[in-house]
Amino acid sequence: MSSHKKSAKTYLGRIRHAVNPPYPRRLLRGVISALVFALSFSLTGAFLVYHDLSSRVNNISTAKKLGRTPPDSYSGRPINILIIGSDSRTGEDNQALINDGSEGERSDTAMVMHISKDRSHVNVVSIPRDLIVDVPACEHKDGTQSRPQRVQFNWAYSIGGEDGDRTSAVLCTWKTVEKLSGMRIDESVVVDFSGFASMIDALGGINVYIPTEIHDQRNSGLELEPGCVHFDGKQALGYARVRHGVQGSDGSDLQRIERQQAVMGIMMRTALQKNMLTSLNQLYDFIGSGLSSLSISDGISSVSEMAGLGWSLQSLKPENLRFVTLPVYPAPNDPNRVIVNANEIRPIWDTFINDTPLPAGIEVRDANGKVYTIEAETSTSPSTSSSGESATKSPEPTTSSSSSQNNGDATSSQKPNDDLVELQRKCEAKK
Repeated sequence: MSSHKKSAKTYLGRIRHAVNPPYPRRLLRGVISALVFALSFSLTGAFLVYHDLSSRVNNISTAKKLGRTPPDSYSGRPINILIIGSDSRTGEDNQALINDGSEGERSDTAMVMHISKDRSHVNVVSIPRDLIVDVPACEHKDGTQSRPQRVQFNWAYSIGGEDGDRTSAVLCTWKTVEKLSGMRIDESVVVDFSGFASMIDALGGINVYIPTEIHDQRNSGLELEPGCVHFDGKQALGYARVRHGVQGSDGSDLQRIERQQAVMGIMMRTALQKNMLTSLNQLYDFIGSGLSSLSISDGISSVSEMAGLGWSLQSLKPENLRFVTLPVYPAPNDPNRVIVNANEIRPIWDTFINDTPLPAGIEVRDANGKVYTIEAETSTSPSTSSSGESATKSPEPTTSSSSSQNNGDATSSQKPNDDLVELQRKCEAKK
């Protein structure tokens, strides 16, 4: 064999088996440079996304004024969050949505969200704006204090923020809810009109089945016949807020609360159907569109804490997100206002305090739109609540002609809204 052929064979073998094949150094440098560039670009992109989202968050410093220190993390802890829907007309976006000549800022909607320690259940209590409550003395930004008053609930926000300071407005509402419920609120979120509408738009709108005629050209501008309707953000906001011109409605805030709860359930299902957790572009648009219109308290205002809390809830099932409206009665001196029986609502707040299942006799609406009443437990087993107190956890409910799906609390009596739920399901399935 010639020396030339021998060299060729040796060379081929070295290419096939050598640890360091003789690639040209220039090519190797190019590959390394490309990898470093790609890694740097990814890290820079992640930083810019984090910085962009962080810069949109409006933080309200509540902890210092309350004399409280938020935990380093809420991981593995139950959490109670006060959610306030503000009717602020401040800013071009809000004025474009609602331009009725009103000024100032009030609490349009209020809810308390309890997220269970194991993140398997979320219960939300809606507090009627017309509920007569005791508003405690509230401190204003300039250090002066309001006097304690017995007024309708949504006045607390205006009383605290009479000088235009949103933090004081939130704190007065916060203290009012704690006085009403006897429980500790951990954090708060305020969302205004444009934030709500922007999140709906980021979902591409939502499909809503309208069960009754709505003719409210004067206030919300809605003119709707029964049937499936696709709403953009502005229309969904009008539907969630409409009180007048709704066939069969008495114009009260209680029936409006039902529509708000239904819309929140539709938003959740629409987001899940779009697989937003696996679509970074859609998730970024959805989160980013609402952040600038949110005011969030210290403990959950960082993007990392919000992301962690959201990620911990990624497996939450729609049937385990339940909405509760406090049982109320007409006020003796004013039929347009409502009151509560303290003994009747005490068991609801106790479940939030002790991180235990909702009590029997409470009507709930889950995120699937099903309405049912929690029934008495048929058997019990002891468990320990997050507060360290002994609690009773109910078994999984049985299924029968009069019971709803598994709700994680107790057996439950299904109300006759199955037809409406099915119509809404078909409506959401439409493109």
